[in-house]
Amino acid sequence: MDSKKTGDFIRKQRLKCNLTQKDLAQKLGCTDKAVSRWETGKGIPDVSFLIPLSNNLNVSVNEILIGEKIEKEQQIEKYEQTIVDTISESKNKISRLNIVIYILFVVIEIFSIYFFTIAATPSDGMGLVIGLVLITQINSLLFGMTNIKFKYKSIYPWIATIAFIPSNYIYWGSEALETALFYGFIHLASSYIFILAGTGISKIVSVIITKIKEKRKNR
Repeated sequence: MDSKKTGDFIRKQRLKCNLTQKDLAQKLGCTDKAVSRWETGKGIPDVSFLIPLSNNLNVSVNEILIGEKIEKEQQIEKYEQTIVDTISESKNKISRLNIVIYILFVVIEIFSIYFFTIAATPSDGMGLVIGLVLITQINSLLFGMTNIKFKYKSIYPWIATIAFIPSNYIYWGSEALETALFYGFIHLASSYIFILAGTGISKIVSVIITKIKEKRKNR
């Protein structure tokens, strides 16, 4: 949806109907500032306004969305194209959101590992290791419950492990290599297990929600 094209189309149709921005706003139950934002492409009409807007401008919702008049012989083609464009736009938004979520989990993982390692005292050795493994497990479980594709999720345990290994040199010094290899393996294995668990929980919840919705429809 091109907001500027849609906005210009709304403006032209409003003028054809001999309506001011204030007139149209009153008919829709919104402010004239909102109409102005639509027409200048600084915003788009909320879904709840699309049908009332189409009725008041004597155009179809699809024509508003694509920002142009549609000939009768092109209606089906344009309608299908709008659906395809809407789905593509939604997928792109989901992809961008998933990237942000992925980066957020990685940042939390790395920050947690190095914050607790630096803050630990010499007597906190075993507690520190257990705590870091526990943090990785919690992060992995939550990460597994996201909608990110599993092939991308499977990279996360390696990131967690690679981030963990250098932190051992900060705390253990000369004994770091042995500790890093042993507990690094625990990090890697537990992260995979909890990502699988989180993915499984997500799928079970999804199935339960779907069944509940189906039962409600059948009532």
